[in-house]
Amino acid sequence: MLLQAQNLRSGYGEMEILHGVSMTLEEREMVVLIGPNGAGKSTLIKTIFGLLRPTEGRILFRDTDITGFHPRDLVILGLGYVPQTNNTFPTLSVLENLEMGAITRRISPLPHPWNRGPDRTQSRMMNDAEIRERATETIEMFPNLQPKLREPAGSLSGGEQQMVALAKSMMLDPEVLLIDEPSAGLAPKLVDTVFSKIVEINEGGTGIVMVEQNAKKALAIADRGYVLETGRNRFAGTGEWLLHNADVGKLYLGGQA
Repeated sequence: MLLQAQNLRSGYGEMEILHGVSMTLEEREMVVLIGPNGAGKSTLIKTIFGLLRPTEGRILFRDTDITGFHPRDLVILGLGYVPQTNNTFPTLSVLENLEMGAITRRISPLPHPWNRGPDRTQSRMMNDAEIRERATETIEMFPNLQPKLREPAGSLSGGEQQMVALAKSMMLDPEVLLIDEPSAGLAPKLVDTVFSKIVEINEGGTGIVMVEQNAKKALAIADRGYVLETGRNRFAGTGEWLLHNADVGKLYLGGQA
């Protein structure tokens, strides 16, 4: 098992949003989280990524308990996160955005989060030349961005900015990528482009957990999915099964199974 969330309770201050949610991600798998607004989808991946601390439950990454780890440590371990908004540095160039994606390995050697002895340091650090080389390799996955490396990310279209966010997240070659609403605000043609790139990333070996309001498109490319409702698991199954399930279709897919 690559990633597990077990009976998570989490939220914001005194407001509990997740009431015992569980999910799993296998090697090289794509899992999507769907459900109505306020169901807890984004809260779940924020909790997995350490942006929120669960009050109950556990999170396991390759059988290591990572519950409550700082996002910095999780990035070092191999988790990546693409938030729905504010996912690029708009005044920085596309190339500088990619370089920022590797900043956690450039600042200083970091101790393993589960062993903080003074002589235990993280060896996977990168100097400036290595970061630039990695950016060159990463941008090959996003050929539409290559002519725009020197342009500010904020000057690009919405779809191009989402590509920059994905490229930045791939700088450290994560084993798991958590993606929050990648199609939000995009035209249908751009949604197809972004989804195709996410499929390509997944086929390259990165496990993906994706929150998405465009449930039909998401389930069509997913190995498995979870339907959340009011902070609880409601349905779970293969993407195909959920896409054609009558109850799921009636409640969450616009009435069409």
